Amino acid sequence: MGKISQKETDALIKGGVLSPKAVKAMKSSKMISEKKSSMKRFMKTTDGTYVEPNLYFRGARGKESSKEMNEFVSEYNKLIQKYTTTKKEDK
Repeated sequence: MGKISQKETDALIKGGVLSPKAVKAMKSSKMISEKKSSMKRFMKTTDGTYVEPNLYFRGARGKESSKEMNEFVSEYNKLIQKYTTTKKEDK
């Protein structure tokens, strides 16, 4: 059986199809795919240098993300899309 994405999991939770207990069981049996990084996004400094913003939770390695952490990351990703560019888009 294939894995489902975190985005699909969130939609199923929101729709009432999956319970938190079911999600925990699915994560422990590796049925939900891990988050993967997407295309790198950058901001330009005043001198034209590209810098890459990033977000991480210090001390969270190996820990399960809470609902609040996932919501925070989702909002952060929206800001990244709004305020950053790829190097290809900027040319």
